[in-house]
Amino acid sequence: MNLQTKSLAIDFQKGDPEKRPFVFLHGNTQNDTCGKGVKAFFRKKGHTTLSYDLPGHGDSKLDTADYVFEDLIDLNQQVLKQFDLQAPILCGHSLGGIIHSGTIARYGWEDASLILCGSYDGDPVLESVKQDEDQSEIAKMLAEYVEEGRQLFQKQFKYDYFANRDVDDDDELRIIHRQTTHPAANEANLNTLGGFSARPVLSKMDVPILVLHGAEETVIPRHLVEEMAKAYNRIIICWYEGRDHYAFYQEVELTEDYLEKNYDFLVD
Repeated sequence: MNLQTKSLAIDFQKGDPEKRPFVFLHGNTQNDTCGKGVKAFFRKKGHTTLSYDLPGHGDSKLDTADYVFEDLIDLNQQVLKQFDLQAPILCGHSLGGIIHSGTIARYGWEDASLILCGSYDGDPVLESVKQDEDQSEIAKMLAEYVEEGRQLFQKQFKYDYFANRDVDDDDELRIIHRQTTHPAANEANLNTLGGFSARPVLSKMDVPILVLHGAEETVIPRHLVEEMAKAYNRIIICWYEGRDHYAFYQEVELTEDYLEKNYDFLVD
């Protein structure tokens, strides 16, 4: 195992031990500040909450770039076991939701609940290729994004996405991401997904899944989410009309409404 929890910046706050713990995991080139709103919702309900910055993101060190996506799943499992979290509510944005999906599937978290915020149950590039999108063009775009990250990188820094949620220009946000995230982590995270999919296993489990998704998503387009939903019996999709990839933390009140409406679905 190339990644260790000792290098992670972890925010852990104990709550009522009778309530299911809530775990937030951010997306690639962000940090856990984008989850402040959803963590606050569950803290008000009395839940234990945990979040952490992925290696090379926010305040977490990047000890090595010699890792692949599956190592992030194993790292997530280490965190859950380290804090002895039982029947967790696992919430992830973008890459974070893919990691949580993979953790549930690989380690058999039958008693977990899953919240996907602008996220998916596997590699969306794979699904786009299946739907006849140009694989070479997608690969070219990813390579350019990674290379631009090397050029844009200034210093690893924990930018507060929640405090600056009024920044809703996607191009500006992508620049901020790569200015403040270690480029080697960005490259490893994007280039090692390798067609990963949790769906074959996850779809056979009785895990409740709440999807919070921007209707105008370009990273994970709406049609992929609608197709994904067909594979699951216990899934609820909540759309943010006119919003894109960062809707869940930019539209705080609507997110709270969605969580409140579906709270029993997640905790029962």
